[in-house]
Amino acid sequence: MKIQFVSYDNIDLIKTNLSVWIEHFRAESSKQLEAELEHPLFTDSKFVEVQDVVLDMSAEKGFRTDAENAKRIYENFRFLSESQASDERLWAGLCLGPFWKYVKYRWDVDAKCTVPHITQHFFFGFGPRRSLTRNALSRLWWIGRLTHDERRDDPWELTRFICENADYIMHVLERNTSNNPSITRGFLSAVIDARNNGMRIDTNVVGELAKYLNLLGGVYILDCLPEKHIYEKIYEKAKEINSVPTQAI
Repeated sequence: MKIQFVSYDNIDLIKTNLSVWIEHFRAESSKQLEAELEHPLFTDSKFVEVQDVVLDMSAEKGFRTDAENAKRIYENFRFLSESQASDERLWAGLCLGPFWKYVKYRWDVDAKCTVPHITQHFFFGFGPRRSLTRNALSRLWWIGRLTHDERRDDPWELTRFICENADYIMHVLERNTSNNPSITRGFLSAVIDARNNGMRIDTNVVGELAKYLNLLGGVYILDCLPEKHIYEKIYEKAKEINSVPTQAI
């Protein structure tokens, strides 16, 4: 599979005309969109070709495929640096090219063909951090990058946990404290162990723990803390939260 970019000029042109060209995103490919541009949509990159990547589109509800597809994208695009994996041109190229049908499947594009929906899932529609977890393909790579852990018996355990609920991704990965995989792994390991030990773990609790991690970031330089220290802080906070009656949270 050849990796191609969509230039910033083309991205800007598409975004500018999106309200007029929106129906082209219901098509079977991006050829109609390219016809509107009247010049090539894609630009060859300097990346070597990779083997074709087939994503799982078997579930009735697309979110149920996130963990498996994060694994497939990260394993096949693991060579990307974090800088390269933050480039809108790359992900727009993949979304409008080889993974067009996946984006439509996962984000129900035919039923939700609106300007905001198309912008955030085919392109970058927010600030730098949030865009990475909203674009259909970049989010999979970053989920894999920040949760994959070779040291665990199951290297993808953290990945499956965070993909259980979209709110987990929002609470954990959209915060500035999540830039370092060591921080994210320490956080998620504590949350999983807390749940395995009978503590209540839901979106509200994970949200409270993520806020607490942010507070820790104001006291410590989290990037310099050992992963074990982050684990212990989050686990103790989970115990504290669970000691309070549910209605008080």
